[in-house]
Order: sequence, then C-alpha cells, then structure tokens
Amino acid sequence: MKRFLFFSVLFLTTIANAQTNLIKNGGFESDFTNWRGEDIATISPYDKKFGQKSAAINQFVGAEWKAIDQILTIPKNTFAIEFSIWIKTESIEEQKEAYKAGAMIVEFTDNSEKKISSENIAEVKGTTPWTLYKRTINIPENTQKIRIMLALAQTNGSIYFDDAKAITVSK
Repeated sequence: MKRFLFFSVLFLTTIANAQTNLIKNGGFESDFTNWRGEDIATISPYDKKFGQKSAAINQFVGAEWKAIDQILTIPKNTFAIEFSIWIKTESIEEQKEAYKAGAMIVEFTDNSEKKISSENIAEVKGTTPWTLYKRTINIPENTQKIRIMLALAQTNGSIYFDDAKAITVSK
C-alpha cells in the first residue's frame, strides 16, 4: 500500500510540474491550425524531423518577406521562456544584411500586440541538415503576449520548420 501511495504521489507531482508547450500545433500535425499565414507556407509530409509533417516556405525569385506566425498569451508568474525549433534549409541565399535569412523570431508585445522588443532564436543561411535551435529569454517588463514568427526573410531558398516549442520558466 505504501508503494502504491508513493508512486501515486510521484505521478501526480510529475503531472503538476510538467512543462507545457505554449505553441499550439508546433509540429504541424494538424496542418496550419493555430497559425496565421497558411497561404505563405506549405505542409511537407516528406521532409520532417518528427511526426508526420513539417512546414515549408519556398521562394525562388523576388526575395520578399514570407512568414507564418502565432500569438501566445504568457501565463502568470512566468519569468522566462525557453524557445526551441528544428530547422532544415536548402540554398538560402546570402544577402548583405544578416537578418535576410531563414529565421525564428520572437516578438514580445503588450496586450494590444504593440511590439516591446524582439529576439532571434534562429537565423540560418545556405544548406543545412535538421538542426535544433534553442534559447531561453527573460520576459521583458510589461509583456503580455508573444508573437512567434517562422520566416524566410527577404531572401530566396527553402526552409523547413518542425517541433516549435515555447516552454515557460516560472518565478
């Protein structure tokens, strides 16, 4: 009986302390559900890191800004957030400006979605295999929401995204 009680308490503690991914459908298993800009990207069932699908943005001429995004609400008592994503690239052109690349960008906003600050989680050029990009960022003062952008930023090439996560770190 004591063993059963011990394992029950251990199990409940594990569930209570489980870290929740704030990004909904970060693996694109439900196509673009919860993402905005689904007309910019495609779902790839062939080139993925995990699961059955990934998201891809392709651009071969024009070097325009192309991105999908998602708005997240920050839970109370969140001190920082650990962002991570798997990215694969093919022939992303080198441009003079560093920001013209394949990218995961995090924008911290107030409640009306006015930008407070932004941070790059990943900035990728050239051809790369699936690579994990991870960064923990303290939440700026007055931040209420976060905008996650997965982009091919004013350059040409192909980029694949999979398993996007935003895990809270509590105070």
